[in-house]
Amino acid sequence: MFRTLCFVAFSALLLVGCGRDNVEVALNEITADRLKEHVARLSDDLMEGRGPATRGDSLATQYILDQYRSLGLTPSGENGGYLQKVPIVGTTIDHSAILEIKKGGQVQRLKFSDDFVAFTGTYQPTVTVSNADLVFVGYGIVAPEQGWDDYKDVDVRGKVLLMMNNDPAGDDPNFFGGKARMYYGRWTYKYEIAAKKGAVGAIVIHTTESAGYPYQVVQTSWSRENFDLASDGGDGVKLKAWTTEDATKKYLAMAGLNLEELMKRGESKSFKPIPLGLKVSTTMKYRIRTLETNNILGVLEGSDPELKSQYIVFSAHHDHLGIGEPVDGDSINNGALDNASGVSLMLNLARSFAAMPEKPKRSLLFAAVGAEESGLLGSKHFAQNPTVPVKEMAANINTDGLNIWGRTNDIAFLGWDRSTLKQDVDAVAAEMNMQVKPDPFPEKGYFYRSDHFNFAKVGVPCLSMESGTDYVGKPADYAKQMVETYTEKNYHQPSDELTSDWNFDGGIQQAEFIVRLTMRIANNPAMPAWNKGDEFEAAR
Repeated sequence: MFRTLCFVAFSALLLVGCGRDNVEVALNEITADRLKEHVARLSDDLMEGRGPATRGDSLATQYILDQYRSLGLTPSGENGGYLQKVPIVGTTIDHSAILEIKKGGQVQRLKFSDDFVAFTGTYQPTVTVSNADLVFVGYGIVAPEQGWDDYKDVDVRGKVLLMMNNDPAGDDPNFFGGKARMYYGRWTYKYEIAAKKGAVGAIVIHTTESAGYPYQVVQTSWSRENFDLASDGGDGVKLKAWTTEDATKKYLAMAGLNLEELMKRGESKSFKPIPLGLKVSTTMKYRIRTLETNNILGVLEGSDPELKSQYIVFSAHHDHLGIGEPVDGDSINNGALDNASGVSLMLNLARSFAAMPEKPKRSLLFAAVGAEESGLLGSKHFAQNPTVPVKEMAANINTDGLNIWGRTNDIAFLGWDRSTLKQDVDAVAAEMNMQVKPDPFPEKGYFYRSDHFNFAKVGVPCLSMESGTDYVGKPADYAKQMVETYTEKNYHQPSDELTSDWNFDGGIQQAEFIVRLTMRIANNPAMPAWNKGDEFEAAR
């Protein structure tokens, strides 16, 4: 018996020390219950929707901090701690605001929330726009590399610009990405170019097709307190607004114009700004606050004496929309899928790598970032004020949402084909007998809508994980149905909650993919690089 026990003990030691597979050890740590547990805690009503700089934000931060400590992650924040403070400015508009659009004696009075939403790039308690000319500028894009300029040197200083959402589309992938949306199509770009042109205001026309989501998403997002990085100092654009498709049609009708015909004119390269003969006026009252939220940063040190000074950065945003206007009696935007699920996956990944007998060669930095829903502010602050050198960031892997609908035969990563990371993704897909597919919804411009984008802007090759679309045992249109239903009913709504029908099998599959992918990136002596000619190559 003694000899048998010794043999068993020796065999176990040999298995752990020599033959036990690191990846299998890691994958055994990731279970449906553990994924569900973090989602349940972070999306509980107690967290009050995790709005930036709220009680719920503090509770979520403490929860994530406790997880980092329990996993033995090394602090990578400020002053030897896990936290990096993110100073922000909060602006809350008084909902009594009215947007007046006039032509002669005719007036359209747009009601806040119902007809328009607005925020401001000037941190003043009262913001007034008085009889400013409204000018239609098509997409409002200046893209020399595409031979496109919607302004044609027309002076729009002091005017309010009316812009179409999205960017020009077509079948040529070299022309504004074909059917894919580029950054030029994002609402953030629209307001940025308005500031550069000296406009006093900018109005984006909302249509469900051009935005990729219904107007209720805009209502929920912009009717609450909105935030900017305090370091940005505001861009000076007094009025940043969206107007509904119906409201836009009504005020254009005063000028004898048809919205569809006007938008068609904006599709041409030869387009020039069109003065509409309409005047815009509004007085908006704001509550202005200077606040702080946090990025939560922890490191699992690599095992290689040289490569451990380089980092793979995992990012997932811990914030959501907080408490807002009640919908069916519920005012808490729990953000279960967006993005308690992504944080849960990141925490489970940290647990899995911490359990490995032999750690990856490169270090792993786990970044739970704040204020993503307010314009990717936490990751922007981290990218501009990194706690480890940007040049030592080998790659960024972002998780913004988990597959909650089951296993798939395929997987998608935003940005997978833009850098040498493609080779690693393709290799893991072959190991797991999965197909890698491009962005399943390129028209929505997701590459520019989550935290990995800020890493790309400073030159770090990045990936953002997406669900596949070929669900095992499901009809071909199942993914489309699920995404459309979620977008219409739950996206940025109080109904984004953990429910009993969540299926974590797909999330476990995604976790396995990332574990295997991470090991390839972490143990390869060569640093990942952008493809030649990519828009982020120069930053690298």
